[in-house]
Amino acid sequence: MTRIMLFVGFFLGMYGPAISTNLWAITPEIIEAAKKEGEMVWYGGGSGKEDDAVGEGFTKKYPSIRAKKFRIQSQNMIARFEAESVSGKHIADIVRTTDWYIYVAKQKGLLIKYDSPERKYFGPEFKDSEGYYTALWKYLHVIAYNTKLVPKTDVPRSYQDLLDPKWKGKIGFVDPVSASGITWFVNQLRMRGEKEGLEFMKKLAAQDISLRSSPQLLASLVAAGELPIALDLYGYQVEQLKKRGAPINFVALEPAVVHTVYGGISKYAPHPNAAKLFMDYLLSEEGQRIYLSFDFEVTRQGLYPAWFPKGVKQFVSDPQMDGERFNRYQKMFREVFAK
Repeated sequence: MTRIMLFVGFFLGMYGPAISTNLWAITPEIIEAAKKEGEMVWYGGGSGKEDDAVGEGFTKKYPSIRAKKFRIQSQNMIARFEAESVSGKHIADIVRTTDWYIYVAKQKGLLIKYDSPERKYFGPEFKDSEGYYTALWKYLHVIAYNTKLVPKTDVPRSYQDLLDPKWKGKIGFVDPVSASGITWFVNQLRMRGEKEGLEFMKKLAAQDISLRSSPQLLASLVAAGELPIALDLYGYQVEQLKKRGAPINFVALEPAVVHTVYGGISKYAPHPNAAKLFMDYLLSEEGQRIYLSFDFEVTRQGLYPAWFPKGVKQFVSDPQMDGERFNRYQKMFREVFAK
């Protein structure tokens, strides 16, 4: 309910002076203006260490500009934007959030167009066609299994394999209150068509799916052998457990759902010139390689973590989601999987 209310709250409207929405090209004058601004503030979630490394790299390149990060998860970020808009005291220059939330920000006119020269190294599926936002990295949604409980010959090789009677009562899934669970559900319906997708989901629900609160919990349960298999985990989470010696592995069923984390510049940025420099850095090969060094699934062409399955067909989550559609999909999920 909190997530729903935050979506609704965000649509109440935002007010305040805005900077120009024209495309800006990086020029010596902009660099000089950014140096005079002296800092750049960005909002985003995450553990912080990788962002600290990016901030240090940026400041090394531009010693007179400080990159200040405020760690705020997507749901709370929306509420904060609303509060800032009402007060007229804008703080953030750049926002980094997941696909659906960045789309809401665009729809409300809160982002400025910026066609960074680095965007040419990103595929069309990883950037807004109008230039409002670009994906910094993605999350591969996978099927995880316990290697002691599931022989290689039994590992599902297609989504249809999940409907095999041998898996009844043995599959874990993320509850729709989690953005992860609803993301996989929504994109299965989108890739199949809603009618066929719902038919598949009803058959899947008949397998007595065990709903859990988070992908992290599910990954731990699979690693501990409490569940032999689980849907919709993040590939990197499984890989981390695997590196620690846990008896767990994953398979990316095709087309594999991926959702994205985007960066965009606030229309009300207090430091617009520094914001453009920082966005360029986030998208640059140097900036993307910093995230890659933390095993992030960066979206710049040609860069992949070693564990990422080569050549896997991907279905990139469409950012176009609003509160009404979100609530509708969540209701559908509960109707299908309610017990």
